[in-house]
Amino acid sequence: MMISEFHHPFVRDLAWLVEGHYIEKDFDLEPYWLDDLLSRLTELNRNPDDLINAVNACKSHFLGSYFETLFSYAIKHLSSLRVVLEHFQIQGENGTLGEVDMLVETPCGQLHQFEIAIKFYLERPDLAPHSWIDPNKNDSLLKKVTRAREHQLSILETPEGLSIINEIANNRKINSSLLVFGRLYCGLKDKDDIELWLEQGRGGWIRASEFILLMSYFSHFLILKKPHWMAFSNINENFTLFSLQSAYNLVGHFLQDERPQHILLWEIGKGVKRSVFVVPDSW
Repeated sequence: MMISEFHHPFVRDLAWLVEGHYIEKDFDLEPYWLDDLLSRLTELNRNPDDLINAVNACKSHFLGSYFETLFSYAIKHLSSLRVVLEHFQIQGENGTLGEVDMLVETPCGQLHQFEIAIKFYLERPDLAPHSWIDPNKNDSLLKKVTRAREHQLSILETPEGLSIINEIANNRKINSSLLVFGRLYCGLKDKDDIELWLEQGRGGWIRASEFILLMSYFSHFLILKKPHWMAFSNINENFTLFSLQSAYNLVGHFLQDERPQHILLWEIGKGVKRSVFVVPDSW
């Protein structure tokens, strides 16, 4: 699938999701996408009102909520899976025990609980076993997966969970699956790291004072804004690209704001695009 063929950012992110950019995958969605998936996405790109309305109906503008809206839309409109329940809470005597993201039924009648997430993790081997951490350093891949498997994916096995879905399940087993979409970013400390990163096509992260090392490989950059961290922008779209010669301004930016910046890099004329997180030297 050529995501670059889609000009609407919501449709492009939806297509990215369907492509299957997983960090953790317990369930293969590929067999359940509809045969006319591409034509449906193409038509949606021509007339995205339905998808726009679905996104606008979401009260939260956080990246996670945006992704959950896209995932719900994809399952309902682009797959043969039937959504039985979604975002329903399990209540106990002392309050909420947790929430189930989605319960679906396959065409052959199997039930599956989905716990979904969108995550972007940066590699820090020195923090092992939490070697993959989010840009704000308040979460890790290990913490996310452990919490999901030990709590969210077992919540329907509790007496409270069973009481809610017993009638729906009708003695059918409920299979629990974790689906974490996103991208992993390896550290770029020197030329050798950069060369390997370019070969692999993965995400990368680099400290602000070393950002100029990328000038030999790319000509322009764009600071990505949430929630569009998934599918990359097309080169011919109407936005301002900044020359890497102005990278010193980005370094100075961290004097006022130390939050990591998600950057899309271009080599104009070659069509090469890569994403990096630029982090302050103290990160």
